[in-house]
Amino acid sequence: ADMVAGKPPALVMIPWASILFADASLGITNLDDIAPAGELDRVLGAMNPAAVSLVKLGGKTKGMPYALSCPVLYYNADFMKQHGFEPTAMFKDWTTFAEVAPKVKAVSGGPVLGLGGNPDWPAQSLIQNAGGRVLNDENVPSMDSPEAANAMKVMADLGKAELLSLATPRENTAAFQGGSMPLFMNSIASLGGLRSGVQFTLGTHPFPLYPGKPRRMSSGGSFIACFARDKEQQAASWEFIRFAASQAGTELWMKTGYLNATSFPVPLVPGQEAAYTQYNEGLTRETAWPGRRGGEAQRVWGTYVSRIWANDLPVEDGLKQAKAEVQGLITQG
Repeated sequence: ADMVAGKPPALVMIPWASILFADASLGITNLDDIAPAGELDRVLGAMNPAAVSLVKLGGKTKGMPYALSCPVLYYNADFMKQHGFEPTAMFKDWTTFAEVAPKVKAVSGGPVLGLGGNPDWPAQSLIQNAGGRVLNDENVPSMDSPEAANAMKVMADLGKAELLSLATPRENTAAFQGGSMPLFMNSIASLGGLRSGVQFTLGTHPFPLYPGKPRRMSSGGSFIACFARDKEQQAASWEFIRFAASQAGTELWMKTGYLNATSFPVPLVPGQEAAYTQYNEGLTRETAWPGRRGGEAQRVWGTYVSRIWANDLPVEDGLKQAKAEVQGLITQG
């Protein structure tokens, strides 16, 4: 509303998935245009190159990478140890996971794995790990490839066997924290909150692989974007961004559980090792939905993911329908 009124906020945390929309429709102020000569290069020089690449569009810097995360598997380490389940073995790949999960359910009495957020985000990582894409490099929907179908079938099969919880993220969070569901898929940014909210030993693990395929995880979180139009506000915005990206600012921010987007030596929060394993293997940008209806396209895709995993739609048919509907929205944008 402020942007429409011509009075945009000076700084906004923009989700990675909205970078194309925010730049094209809301008018991000490039950091290249507000930073004093040489300062942007110095600040970016202290950032992880993989994180910097996430905020580059058309050779311009659209913001400061800051809230950097990726999805991981959380698990109730006490439950796993008590019942003789070895996390490293179970989470080796999705084939092993599917073999062990029914044994876990036999003990837990219900679904063993639940999602803590929007399903389109982990779906991207699952599809990429299988060798597919949600959108290709030309932003054309590609979620109906055989590789994507294989990834989605794994989760649909878990849903059919009642191993995957189809409850809401809030309900899944409560079930995991309460100890009734032993495994949980969510952002590493939830680490601090989960650690303080559970009565058991909290474990984390990278996503299982697909046999013969490398792990190719999606980033999550947000970057700090500047929308200031006034020169004085732009200068003040840069001062804030420069502090946020400093070692002092990073040390404050790292207490949340987010990943370190800088090269400053900041101690890991116990449990972050799984996320850094994925980070070091190379994170891709969270699917950036293009066009004015990009946000709607993301919601439509997320709905299809939920329906496919719930076996409300056959995998191949659901992916073809999703592709057609998403393509229509992108084209209109």
